[in-house]
Amino acid sequence: MDVDGTKEVHLQEEIIMDILSRLPVLSLLRFKCVSKCWMTLISEPYFTLKHLNRAKNNKHSQKILPEDVRKLDWPSNPRPWRFRMYCCYDGLVLIKLRDYPQYARAILLLWNPSTRESTVLPRTEFSLTKDYSFGLGYDSTSDDYKILKIDDAARCEILALKSGSWRKIDKLPAGVFPVLSDTEDSLAFVHGAFHWLDSSLEKTLISFSISNEVYGEIPLPEGMSLVFNMNCINGVSALEGMLCVYSTHIRRGIHTFKLWILKDYDFKESWNRLFTIQGTDLYSIPKYKFSDGEVLLRCRDLECGSVFKASKESSRLWPQSVSEPIQDGFVYTESMISPRLLA
Repeated sequence: MDVDGTKEVHLQEEIIMDILSRLPVLSLLRFKCVSKCWMTLISEPYFTLKHLNRAKNNKHSQKILPEDVRKLDWPSNPRPWRFRMYCCYDGLVLIKLRDYPQYARAILLLWNPSTRESTVLPRTEFSLTKDYSFGLGYDSTSDDYKILKIDDAARCEILALKSGSWRKIDKLPAGVFPVLSDTEDSLAFVHGAFHWLDSSLEKTLISFSISNEVYGEIPLPEGMSLVFNMNCINGVSALEGMLCVYSTHIRRGIHTFKLWILKDYDFKESWNRLFTIQGTDLYSIPKYKFSDGEVLLRCRDLECGSVFKASKESSRLWPQSVSEPIQDGFVYTESMISPRLLA
Protein backbone atom coordinates (compact mmCIF):
# COMPACT_ATOMS: atom_id res chain seq x y z
CA MET A 1 0.00 0.00 0.00
CA ASP A 2 1.35 3.44 -0.89
CA VAL A 3 1.71 6.34 1.52
CA ASP A 4 -1.52 8.02 0.42
CA GLY A 5 -3.42 4.78 0.92
CA THR A 6 -2.00 4.38 4.42
CA LYS A 7 -3.00 7.94 5.31
CA GLU A 8 -6.52 7.32 4.01
CA VAL A 9 -6.95 4.17 6.12
CA HIS A 10 -5.63 5.98 9.18
CA LEU A 11 -8.01 8.90 8.55
CA GLN A 12 -10.94 6.50 8.25
CA GLU A 13 -10.03 4.90 11.58
CA GLU A 14 -9.81 8.31 13.25
CA ILE A 15 -13.25 9.26 11.93
CA ILE A 16 -14.77 5.94 13.07
CA MET A 17 -13.13 6.31 16.48
CA ASP A 18 -14.44 9.85 16.86
CA ILE A 19 -17.98 8.74 16.02
CA LEU A 20 -17.86 5.70 18.33
CA SER A 21 -16.46 7.73 21.21
CA ARG A 22 -19.75 9.67 21.32
CA LEU A 23 -21.88 6.57 21.87
CA PRO A 24 -23.13 5.11 25.17
CA VAL A 25 -21.36 2.09 26.64
CA LEU A 26 -24.23 -0.29 25.90
CA SER A 27 -24.00 0.48 22.18
CA LEU A 28 -20.23 0.05 22.19
CA LEU A 29 -20.52 -3.37 23.81
CA ARG A 30 -22.83 -4.43 20.99
CA PHE A 31 -20.64 -2.90 18.28
CA LYS A 32 -17.67 -4.98 19.43
CA CYS A 33 -19.38 -7.82 17.58
CA VAL A 34 -19.51 -5.96 14.26
CA SER A 35 -15.98 -6.89 13.20
CA LYS A 36 -12.53 -7.76 14.51
CA CYS A 37 -11.42 -4.28 13.51
CA TRP A 38 -14.09 -2.61 15.65
CA MET A 39 -13.42 -5.02 18.51
CA THR A 40 -9.74 -4.05 18.48
CA LEU A 41 -10.47 -0.35 18.13
CA ILE A 42 -13.03 -0.21 20.97
CA SER A 43 -10.71 -2.24 23.23
CA GLU A 44 -7.72 0.07 22.78
CA PRO A 45 -6.66 2.09 25.88
CA TYR A 46 -6.51 5.23 23.71
CA PHE A 47 -10.17 4.81 22.76
CA THR A 48 -11.18 4.11 26.39
CA LEU A 49 -9.55 7.37 27.48
CA LYS A 50 -11.05 9.32 24.57
CA HIS A 51 -14.53 7.96 25.37
CA LEU A 52 -14.12 8.76 29.10
CA ASN A 53 -12.99 12.34 28.51
CA ARG A 54 -15.92 12.95 26.18
CA ALA A 55 -18.37 11.33 28.62
CA LYS A 56 -17.19 13.57 31.47
CA ASN A 57 -18.32 16.59 29.46
CA ASN A 58 -21.60 15.02 28.37
CA LYS A 59 -24.47 15.42 30.82
CA HIS A 60 -26.27 12.46 29.21
CA SER A 61 -23.39 10.18 30.26
CA GLN A 62 -24.04 10.88 33.94
CA LYS A 63 -26.14 8.17 35.60
CA ILE A 64 -27.53 7.61 39.09
CA LEU A 65 -26.50 4.32 40.69
CA PRO A 66 -28.86 3.43 43.57
CA GLU A 67 -27.66 1.59 46.63
CA ASP A 68 -30.49 -0.89 46.34
CA VAL A 69 -29.86 -4.63 46.03
CA ARG A 70 -33.01 -5.13 43.97
CA LYS A 71 -32.03 -2.51 41.39
CA LEU A 72 -28.41 -3.44 40.81
CA ASP A 73 -27.24 -5.64 37.95
CA TRP A 74 -24.77 -7.74 39.93
CA PRO A 75 -21.83 -9.40 38.19
CA SER A 76 -22.81 -12.85 39.50
CA ASN A 77 -25.63 -14.75 41.14
CA PRO A 78 -26.90 -15.21 43.77
CA ARG A 79 -26.89 -11.59 44.86
CA PRO A 80 -25.28 -10.67 48.20
CA TRP A 81 -27.56 -9.85 51.07
CA ARG A 82 -25.37 -7.17 52.57
CA PHE A 83 -23.21 -4.63 50.82
CA ARG A 84 -22.15 -1.01 50.91
CA MET A 85 -21.06 1.37 48.18
CA TYR A 86 -18.22 3.64 49.19
CA CYS A 87 -17.38 5.81 46.22
CA CYS A 88 -17.33 6.20 42.43
CA TYR A 89 -14.68 7.60 40.12
CA ASP A 90 -14.31 7.42 36.32
CA GLY A 91 -17.24 5.01 36.13
CA LEU A 92 -15.70 2.61 38.67
CA VAL A 93 -17.45 1.76 41.94
CA LEU A 94 -15.86 0.56 45.17
CA ILE A 95 -18.15 -1.82 47.07
CA LYS A 96 -17.85 -3.93 50.21
CA LEU A 97 -19.74 -7.20 49.97
CA ARG A 98 -20.72 -9.74 52.59
CA ASP A 99 -22.24 -13.18 52.12
CA TYR A 100 -20.83 -13.26 48.60
CA PRO A 101 -20.48 -16.62 46.80
CA GLN A 102 -17.14 -18.41 47.34
CA TYR A 103 -15.94 -15.91 49.95
CA ALA A 104 -16.17 -16.58 53.69
CA ARG A 105 -15.37 -13.01 54.73
CA ALA A 106 -16.20 -9.52 53.55
CA ILE A 107 -14.48 -8.48 50.34
CA LEU A 108 -13.85 -5.28 48.42
CA LEU A 109 -14.98 -5.27 44.82
CA LEU A 110 -14.09 -2.78 42.09
CA TRP A 111 -16.96 -2.77 39.64
CA ASN A 112 -17.90 -1.04 36.41
CA PRO A 113 -21.73 -0.96 36.39
CA SER A 114 -21.79 0.05 32.71
CA THR A 115 -19.87 -2.98 31.43
CA ARG A 116 -20.64 -5.26 34.43
CA GLU A 117 -16.97 -6.14 34.71
CA SER A 118 -15.55 -6.47 38.21
CA THR A 119 -12.51 -7.64 40.11
CA VAL A 120 -11.96 -8.63 43.73
CA LEU A 121 -9.37 -6.40 45.39
CA PRO A 122 -6.53 -7.68 47.61
CA ARG A 123 -7.22 -8.18 51.30
CA THR A 124 -6.39 -5.31 53.61
CA GLU A 125 -4.38 -5.76 56.79
CA PHE A 126 -7.16 -4.22 58.86
CA SER A 127 -10.43 -6.13 59.18
CA LEU A 128 -13.41 -5.11 57.04
CA THR A 129 -15.88 -5.98 59.80
CA LYS A 130 -16.00 -2.30 60.82
CA ASP A 131 -16.61 0.65 58.53
CA TYR A 132 -13.93 2.92 57.20
CA SER A 133 -13.78 5.98 55.02
CA PHE A 134 -12.65 5.16 51.49
CA GLY A 135 -11.59 7.26 48.55
CA LEU A 136 -10.92 6.28 44.94
CA GLY A 137 -8.90 8.43 42.55
CA TYR A 138 -6.51 8.51 39.61
CA ASP A 139 -2.81 9.37 39.95
CA SER A 140 -1.69 10.93 36.67
CA THR A 141 1.96 10.82 37.76
CA SER A 142 2.06 7.01 37.90
CA ASP A 143 -0.89 6.43 35.54
CA ASP A 144 -2.58 4.34 38.21
CA TYR A 145 -5.81 4.26 40.19
CA LYS A 146 -5.39 4.36 43.96
CA ILE A 147 -7.66 3.68 46.93
CA LEU A 148 -7.18 5.26 50.35
CA LYS A 149 -8.68 3.63 53.45
CA ILE A 150 -8.72 5.45 56.77
CA ASP A 151 -10.37 4.67 60.11
CA ASP A 152 -11.35 6.65 63.20
CA ALA A 153 -8.04 5.74 64.88
CA ALA A 154 -6.17 7.54 62.07
CA ARG A 155 -4.79 4.29 60.62
CA CYS A 156 -4.30 4.61 56.86
CA GLU A 157 -3.70 2.14 54.07
CA ILE A 158 -3.31 2.86 50.38
CA LEU A 159 -3.71 0.51 47.43
CA ALA A 160 -2.12 1.27 44.07
CA LEU A 161 -3.96 -1.11 41.75
CA LYS A 162 -0.85 -1.83 39.68
CA SER A 163 1.06 -2.94 42.80
CA GLY A 164 -1.65 -5.38 43.86
CA SER A 165 -1.12 -4.89 47.61
CA TRP A 166 -2.10 -2.52 50.40
CA ARG A 167 0.54 -0.45 52.15
CA LYS A 168 0.41 1.32 55.51
CA ILE A 169 0.94 5.07 55.64
CA ASP A 170 2.77 6.14 58.79
CA LYS A 171 3.30 9.81 58.01
CA LEU A 172 0.02 11.04 59.46
CA PRO A 173 0.49 14.40 61.26
CA ALA A 174 0.31 14.25 65.03
CA GLY A 175 -3.11 14.94 66.47
CA VAL A 176 -5.02 14.26 63.26
CA PHE A 177 -8.14 12.14 63.70
CA PRO A 178 -10.36 11.90 60.64
CA VAL A 179 -14.09 12.32 61.04
CA LEU A 180 -16.14 9.35 59.88
CA SER A 181 -19.23 11.42 59.18
CA ASP A 182 -22.67 10.22 60.20
CA THR A 183 -23.65 10.92 56.61
CA GLU A 184 -21.29 8.10 55.51
CA ASP A 185 -19.89 10.16 52.65
CA SER A 186 -16.70 9.13 50.88
CA LEU A 187 -13.37 10.97 50.83
CA ALA A 188 -13.59 13.76 48.27
CA PHE A 189 -11.06 13.43 45.44
CA VAL A 190 -10.14 16.74 43.79
CA HIS A 191 -6.92 17.92 42.07
CA GLY A 192 -5.05 14.68 42.74
CA ALA A 193 -5.78 14.67 46.48
CA PHE A 194 -8.26 13.20 48.94
CA HIS A 195 -9.97 15.53 51.40
CA TRP A 196 -11.76 15.06 54.70
CA LEU A 197 -12.69 16.85 57.91
CA ASP A 198 -10.83 16.38 61.16
CA SER A 199 -12.29 16.48 64.66
CA SER A 200 -9.17 18.14 66.10
CA LEU A 201 -9.38 21.08 63.71
CA GLU A 202 -11.96 23.88 63.70
CA LYS A 203 -10.96 26.09 60.77
CA THR A 204 -9.26 23.76 58.25
CA LEU A 205 -9.76 20.48 56.41
CA ILE A 206 -7.16 17.83 55.60
CA SER A 207 -5.82 17.02 52.13
CA PHE A 208 -3.67 14.06 51.08
CA SER A 209 -1.88 13.98 47.73
CA ILE A 210 -1.86 10.50 46.20
CA SER A 211 1.19 11.13 44.02
CA ASN A 212 3.70 12.20 46.69
CA GLU A 213 1.66 11.18 49.78
CA VAL A 214 1.97 14.59 51.43
CA TYR A 215 -0.63 15.91 53.87
CA GLY A 216 -1.85 19.48 53.84
CA GLU A 217 -4.49 21.77 55.32
CA ILE A 218 -7.01 23.97 53.53
CA PRO A 219 -8.75 26.82 55.38
CA LEU A 220 -12.52 26.44 55.63
CA PRO A 221 -14.73 29.24 54.28
CA GLU A 222 -15.54 32.17 56.50
CA GLY A 223 -18.70 31.46 58.43
CA MET A 224 -18.12 27.71 58.66
CA SER A 225 -16.77 26.39 61.92
CA LEU A 226 -16.56 22.69 62.70
CA VAL A 227 -18.85 21.68 65.54
CA PHE A 228 -19.45 17.98 66.09
CA ASN A 229 -22.71 17.14 67.83
CA MET A 230 -26.19 15.80 67.06
CA ASN A 231 -27.40 19.22 65.91
CA CYS A 232 -24.63 19.88 63.41
CA ILE A 233 -23.40 17.75 60.52
CA ASN A 234 -20.51 18.77 58.27
CA GLY A 235 -18.99 17.15 55.21
CA VAL A 236 -16.71 17.43 52.19
CA SER A 237 -17.71 16.61 48.63
CA ALA A 238 -16.75 17.23 44.98
CA LEU A 239 -18.97 18.89 42.37
CA GLU A 240 -17.86 19.37 38.76
CA GLY A 241 -14.27 18.66 39.79
CA MET A 242 -14.33 21.37 42.48
CA LEU A 243 -13.97 20.95 46.22
CA CYS A 244 -17.10 21.60 48.30
CA VAL A 245 -17.90 21.75 52.01
CA TYR A 246 -21.36 21.72 53.52
CA SER A 247 -23.05 21.92 56.89
CA THR A 248 -26.48 21.25 58.34
CA HIS A 249 -27.48 23.01 61.57
CA ILE A 250 -30.66 22.01 63.39
CA ARG A 251 -32.53 24.44 65.59
CA ARG A 252 -36.10 23.96 66.83
CA GLY A 253 -36.75 21.30 64.21
CA ILE A 254 -35.59 23.46 61.29
CA HIS A 255 -32.60 22.29 59.24
CA THR A 256 -30.39 24.98 57.71
CA PHE A 257 -28.20 23.60 54.94
CA LYS A 258 -25.26 25.61 53.57
CA LEU A 259 -23.01 24.69 50.65
CA TRP A 260 -19.68 26.32 49.72
CA ILE A 261 -17.55 25.63 46.63
CA LEU A 262 -13.82 26.35 46.15
CA LYS A 263 -13.69 28.14 42.81
CA ASP A 264 -9.90 28.11 42.43
CA TYR A 265 -8.09 25.22 44.13
CA ASP A 266 -4.75 27.05 44.00
CA PHE A 267 -6.29 30.08 45.71
CA LYS A 268 -7.47 28.71 49.04
CA GLU A 269 -9.44 31.87 49.87
CA SER A 270 -11.70 31.53 46.81
CA TRP A 271 -14.60 29.90 48.68
CA ASN A 272 -18.01 30.92 47.42
CA ARG A 273 -21.27 30.12 49.19
CA LEU A 274 -23.45 28.48 46.57
CA PHE A 275 -26.70 28.65 48.53
CA THR A 276 -28.44 28.35 51.90
CA ILE A 277 -31.75 26.50 52.18
CA GLN A 278 -34.03 25.54 55.04
CA GLY A 279 -36.39 22.62 55.58
CA THR A 280 -37.39 19.87 57.98
CA ASP A 281 -35.41 16.99 56.42
CA LEU A 282 -32.14 18.42 55.14
CA TYR A 283 -29.57 15.97 56.48
CA SER A 284 -28.11 16.31 53.01
CA ILE A 285 -25.14 15.35 50.89
CA PRO A 286 -24.55 17.16 47.58
CA LYS A 287 -24.24 14.59 44.79
CA TYR A 288 -24.31 16.43 41.46
CA LYS A 289 -24.44 19.94 40.00
CA PHE A 290 -26.75 20.52 37.04
CA SER A 291 -25.94 22.87 34.16
CA ASP A 292 -28.46 25.43 35.46
CA GLY A 293 -26.70 25.61 38.82
CA GLU A 294 -29.11 23.43 40.77
CA VAL A 295 -27.61 20.73 42.97
CA LEU A 296 -28.88 17.19 43.48
CA LEU A 297 -29.08 16.48 47.20
CA ARG A 298 -29.39 13.14 48.93
CA CYS A 299 -31.55 13.68 52.02
CA ARG A 300 -32.44 11.36 54.86
CA ASP A 301 -36.03 10.13 54.94
CA LEU A 302 -37.72 8.11 57.68
CA GLU A 303 -39.87 6.15 55.21
CA CYS A 304 -37.51 5.60 52.26
CA GLY A 305 -34.13 5.73 53.99
CA SER A 306 -32.98 8.41 51.58
CA VAL A 307 -34.53 10.60 48.91
CA PHE A 308 -33.03 12.75 46.17
CA LYS A 309 -34.12 16.35 45.80
CA ALA A 310 -33.05 19.39 43.79
CA SER A 311 -31.76 22.33 45.80
CA LYS A 312 -34.55 24.62 44.52
CA GLU A 313 -37.38 22.13 44.90
CA SER A 314 -39.02 20.87 48.08
CA SER A 315 -40.56 17.75 46.53
CA ARG A 316 -38.56 14.58 46.00
CA LEU A 317 -37.23 13.63 42.59
CA TRP A 318 -36.61 9.98 43.40
CA PRO A 319 -37.76 7.54 44.64
CA GLN A 320 -41.36 8.48 44.03
CA SER A 321 -42.77 5.79 46.32
CA VAL A 322 -41.97 4.41 49.77
CA SER A 323 -42.11 0.96 48.15
CA GLU A 324 -38.71 1.77 46.57
CA PRO A 325 -36.51 2.25 49.66
CA ILE A 326 -32.86 3.21 49.08
CA GLN A 327 -30.01 3.97 51.46
CA ASP A 328 -27.76 5.94 49.16
CA GLY A 329 -26.87 6.55 45.55
CA PHE A 330 -24.04 7.89 43.43
CA VAL A 331 -23.85 9.86 40.23
CA TYR A 332 -21.29 8.20 37.98
CA THR A 333 -19.90 8.64 34.47
CA GLU A 334 -20.34 5.85 31.96
CA SER A 335 -16.96 4.42 30.99
CA MET A 336 -15.33 1.49 29.22
CA ILE A 337 -12.58 1.10 31.82
CA SER A 338 -12.02 -2.56 32.69
CA PRO A 339 -11.39 -3.18 36.42
CA ARG A 340 -9.73 -6.49 35.52
CA LEU A 341 -7.07 -4.73 33.48
CA LEU A 342 -6.30 -2.30 36.31
CA ALA A 343 -5.67 -4.75 39.16
